[in-house]
Amino acid sequence: MKLAFAGVGAGYTDVPAVRDVDVSVAEGEFVALVGPNGSGKSTLLKTVYRALKPSAGQVVLGDDDLWRAPRRDVARAVAVLGQDQPGGFDFTVREAVALGRYPHHGPFARLGPADAKIVDEALERCGCGHLADRSLATLSGGERQRVLFARALAQRPRLLVLDEPTNHLDPRHQIAVLELATSLGVTVLAALHSLDLAAQYADTVLVLDAGRIHRSGPPRDVFEPQVLREVFGVGGTLVDDPVTGAARLLLRPL
Repeated sequence: MKLAFAGVGAGYTDVPAVRDVDVSVAEGEFVALVGPNGSGKSTLLKTVYRALKPSAGQVVLGDDDLWRAPRRDVARAVAVLGQDQPGGFDFTVREAVALGRYPHHGPFARLGPADAKIVDEALERCGCGHLADRSLATLSGGERQRVLFARALAQRPRLLVLDEPTNHLDPRHQIAVLELATSLGVTVLAALHSLDLAAQYADTVLVLDAGRIHRSGPPRDVFEPQVLREVFGVGGTLVDDPVTGAARLLLRPL
């Protein structure tokens, strides 16, 4: 699903945390949002999943103003995995993942066999099928993150919003989550701390600095020495992965 920010500003005080954001995300594109801590990445993402209404501009989903569209339509189209989502009530893992199906049915609906199949598939794809009957409250942070990603998959979204999706994950599961996100064929907007992961997986990188888009484009065009120095305060070199051919970013102190 196509996503566009048109002059978007947003924040929690009279001074916006993000301002004048004009960006278009093509359908099926994986876009990585990177920037220093406090640059406004999470604030911008919240305008997409309707947790924070823009103070200026529009967020357009498909052909509709996302903040004027029916809430249920948005819930069906957009799935989100936040940074530190709480475990919530004492659900089993399967029950937690099944919550991803309710935007398609309503809060009091009974889920059918087709929904159960989707839930089981999401659990397996995220490598947590063996946790299905465990209490969500007993899981480690990494296990819970994978379960919440499975819930997002069970929603069958057209736009997937990921705010630091590799939080709490070991290297194997960081790679597995991003490989899975890129394989879904849906539009993905992901805030990432790791510039190397952004270089490997993103079609487009948006560099956010002090609430504004500093640079945007393919990773090989964006991660120039000047950008790394000015925005992140580091040096770096882009190289080709000798196995996959993907861009890799080697960082070093200035």
